[in-house]
Amino acid sequence: TPAAASSPSTRVTLTVTAYGYGAGASNPEAVEELALPTNNARPDKHPPGYRLIYHDEFGGTELNRHKWCTRYQYDGGTETPEEQARIPAGCLGRDPVSGTTLGTLDSLGIRFDENGNPQPGQEEQVYRDVNSAGTQMHTVQDGYLSLHASPTFTNPRYPFLHYESSMIRSKREFQPTASHPLYLTARIRMPDVVGSWPAFWLNGGYGDGHIRPPWPPEIDILEGVYNGVGNNANMFWTAVQTWPYSWEDAPQGPVSNTYVHPTRFDGDSYVAARSLRNTWIEVALEWHPDHACWYVGGLKFRCTNYTWVTGEGPQDTNPATVLLNFAVGGPWAGAGGVEATRLASHTYDIDHVRVYQK
Repeated sequence: TPAAASSPSTRVTLTVTAYGYGAGASNPEAVEELALPTNNARPDKHPPGYRLIYHDEFGGTELNRHKWCTRYQYDGGTETPEEQARIPAGCLGRDPVSGTTLGTLDSLGIRFDENGNPQPGQEEQVYRDVNSAGTQMHTVQDGYLSLHASPTFTNPRYPFLHYESSMIRSKREFQPTASHPLYLTARIRMPDVVGSWPAFWLNGGYGDGHIRPPWPPEIDILEGVYNGVGNNANMFWTAVQTWPYSWEDAPQGPVSNTYVHPTRFDGDSYVAARSLRNTWIEVALEWHPDHACWYVGGLKFRCTNYTWVTGEGPQDTNPATVLLNFAVGGPWAGAGGVEATRLASHTYDIDHVRVYQK
C-alpha cells in the first residue's frame, strides 16, 4: 500500500536463510529463516504539483482483479457464452438501448462484411486469461506484470486469427478538467519480437451508462509496433484519434502539434538512438482538456491540441479507461512477418501504472 499519496510503494517479502557456525565447526549449529520486507517502488518523472490518485505496482503473485479487466469494454468476441459467463461481473456493462452485455470483446482482429461474415481486422490475436494450452497469460513476479502471447489460437470461423495474448483495462475511468489535469505514466519493457504490438492507450469507458462506450475519442500514449519495415526497434508511435478521419474539421480539433522535440520526434513517432526493446522505459502523457503532451523518461517530445469529445458532442462523451495490451500481427504490425517462435521467451512487462492529478 502507498506510504504516502505521492510515494507509491509495494511491500515485497524476501525470505533469507541465515546459518550460524561455531568456532571450528564445519556444519551450521543454527539455521534461521528471516522474512525481510522490501520496498519495490521505483520513482517516476511526474511534474511537481501532481498527487497520486490511482496506481498499481504489481506486487504479489497475481493480477489485481479489483483494479483490472482483461477484455475490451465493447460487446461481441470469439468466446462461447459459457466462457464469457466467467468474466467478472464488475467488468461487464449493458448497452442502454439494446440491452446487449458489454465488456466481452476479446479482439480487434475481426470486422464483418455486409452479410455478417467475419473478415480480417487490424490484429491477429484474441485475448485470454489462460490460453488453449493451459498457460496463464497474465503473470506477476518480482514486482511487475508480464503480458504473454502464443501462436496457439485455432477456430475455423476465424482462420485469420492465429495468436492468444493478454491485455488489461482499468475499471476506474479518468478525464481531466481545466483545474485538474492528469499525468498518466507506466514503466514498461516491450518484447523484442518482429510482429509484436504492445500498447498503452486511453479509450472511452462506460461513463454513467446512458450510452454504449463511444469511439473516438482515443489517445495513444504508446503504440509499440515493431514490423521492421518502417516501424523499428528504436521507435514507437503516438496519436490522437478523430472521427471522421480529418484533422481540420474534426469535433476533437482542429488537431495540430504545438511542440515537437527537434531530434526525438519524426512524423507521429518517438525515435531513440538505440533499441527500445527488452529494456525498461518510462512513458507518460500529461493530459489537459484541450491538449496533451507525451514524455519518455521525463523528456517531453510532443504536444498537440486535442479535445476528449465524441463526434456527437460532449453529451455523449465518456471518461477514459486505461488500457495496456499485447497485440500481434495484422497488416501493420505483421507487415514484415511475425517471429512467432520468439513469443514464448518474450513478454510485454509492466512495472507500474500510475495516474496523478494536479
